[in-house]
Amino acid sequence: MVALYFVLFSLVSSLNSGFAYIIGEKKTLDLPIEYHVRGETTDLVTGILTPFEAWYSEENKKSRNDVYHGLVKTYYIGEDEDLTTVYKIHPITTEMVTNEIQCEKDYSADDTPKIFPAGDNFTYSGDVIYYNKAVQVWKLLEIDEKRKEDTMYVYTNEDGEDIPVWRELKVYTEWSGAISDHVIVHYFDFKKPNYEDLNVTLVTECEDVLIVSGRHEHSSSQVDETFHGYKMQHNRNYKGEEHRMRKSIFEENLRRVIEHNKKNLPYKLTINKFSDRTAAELAYLSATRPSDPLAFGSEPFPYSEEEVNQMVQDLPENYDMRIDGVISVVKNQASCGSCWSFATVAAIEGAYARRYGDRLLNLSEQSLVDCAWGFTNMGCNGGFIESTYKYVIKHGIPAENEYGTYLAEDGMCRLENMTDVYRIKGFGRVPPQSINAMKVALYKYGPVTVTINADPIFDYGNGIFYNVKCNDRPLNHAVTIVGYGVRDGATYWIVKNSWGEDWGQDGYILFSTLNNNCHILDQAYYPIV
Repeated sequence: MVALYFVLFSLVSSLNSGFAYIIGEKKTLDLPIEYHVRGETTDLVTGILTPFEAWYSEENKKSRNDVYHGLVKTYYIGEDEDLTTVYKIHPITTEMVTNEIQCEKDYSADDTPKIFPAGDNFTYSGDVIYYNKAVQVWKLLEIDEKRKEDTMYVYTNEDGEDIPVWRELKVYTEWSGAISDHVIVHYFDFKKPNYEDLNVTLVTECEDVLIVSGRHEHSSSQVDETFHGYKMQHNRNYKGEEHRMRKSIFEENLRRVIEHNKKNLPYKLTINKFSDRTAAELAYLSATRPSDPLAFGSEPFPYSEEEVNQMVQDLPENYDMRIDGVISVVKNQASCGSCWSFATVAAIEGAYARRYGDRLLNLSEQSLVDCAWGFTNMGCNGGFIESTYKYVIKHGIPAENEYGTYLAEDGMCRLENMTDVYRIKGFGRVPPQSINAMKVALYKYGPVTVTINADPIFDYGNGIFYNVKCNDRPLNHAVTIVGYGVRDGATYWIVKNSWGEDWGQDGYILFSTLNNNCHILDQAYYPIV
């Protein structure tokens, strides 16, 4: 890195000076390591504006980030160089409680996150006037698989620290030049932290029950991180084959705990000192647990296999509901595991437009994130399509313009204050692994919500997607089928995703109909309006 030296700009005088400046030789960028700051993030790709308040202490290896004026609070505690404990406090609403504050506990192998970026590779680029104040401009350019442009405005305070007041981050796909991320952050009200604000033990909701949070996807790395924390907590020291055996038992129990706790029943399971024990070791404690019933729709699929095979002969070769104008715009779930809500809402919006034809609805995914906890869902930590449709039958979905914009966070349920909600009469399940039944359901009922394995599709650009190994991985993502077609003799499903219009083919992916690709025909539900 080239060291740049220069004489700092003259002190800017003001009757209400928010900044204090130092005159002298310019040093390298020296960002604070102990701070409390407020700010506002604007994501120009998703359109989400997020007010935040953050605390960071490098000395104590702790940080905290509150968003939406304390609606969701996240504490990070660095246990060692390989482990960070994460506490997330947010509201949940079930059939038994409304907006009850819940505390979740999780583990991460990442460092304690900072709100200010690392300043090592930034280069001084001159001065500008920002809100009538002279500030320094620092820039970072990184080119790898993507092009990253990072620009910060800073001032130097009386302690010699460079304090950011504005930041713009742009990330481009290098080969196409398309922008994939564009975020602007305004920082204000910088001060030193009150360390009690970083003390999670003072949070009442985290005193008694801390649950291990369920993620939308459970990768092997996440299991490794959680198992590492478990071993530290319980002083386990396994080696060789025993380590592999204990981890396998732990992973199975972890998944069972997460799935159970998503149901928000009157009792919860937890990870404890028995979670890595074999069945033989726990024989005196174990008991038979009933299996969950198979999930079916509220209304049976009305056609036999013979009828379906006859009906499909009369269907068009290509059927795209987007052409009919009944499919709403592609939305963006952002960094929240709420694909289940987006896929459900997309199908209901399309079904209403087909049935009533007057206008496209813009229903609130956030209302499902906030209010559907009592139906085995866990907000930004995932949910189930079948149970979500049951929720909509009972409670309905309000329009976004009345409920409020999408937050990409677990928020307060405000359903009682809505004047209008949109309900469904029921929902059906498409017979599994039947291409013809799916075509009939699309043509007769409208969009169909499906669950897939999404691991191989992150880098999808265009064309008819098929991955022979896709079915080797479990289901982990919900999307919406809005039609089907044929191209060069290959048939495909037209699938609407919730990763924004800048992903795939304007937010869509074409899935091959071959071999139940990525489990797309295993769990498929359509709303009845």
